[in-house]
Amino acid sequence: MPTRINELLTSIIGQLKGIAETESIVGKPITFGDKMLVPVSRLSVGFGAGGGEDESKGVNSRFGGGGGGGAKVEPVGFIIYDGDSFSFLPTTKGKFDGIIEAIPDLINKIKQFKKDSSVESKDDNPKENK
Repeated sequence: MPTRINELLTSIIGQLKGIAETESIVGKPITFGDKMLVPVSRLSVGFGAGGGEDESKGVNSRFGGGGGGGAKVEPVGFIIYDGDSFSFLPTTKGKFDGIIEAIPDLINKIKQFKKDSSVESKDDNPKENK
């Protein structure tokens, strides 16, 4: 019986893996004028399975099993890149919106910090200033 259940679970999980590809979460970039839009989604996956075998150990022992799974892909919003900065345009309001909306600002701050650091390192080198 364990082998039959393993086969059943392997089949269900294999199907769900096909649904849960990276492109299901972060879509392919779309160029719209001078901006690039990247769709972002939330993926929820669940499955269950069970089985049983009758108590007789003979040749005619019977196995019954079943299983199922499902997935839900929900659009969350778009990451927008305009060449200089990133922003996030949510499609709905939810509990993670504050975190998601902070990501583009964080990326912009990191980019600015790197720019400022490279300018400061040039100013600290007296040979380059002469």
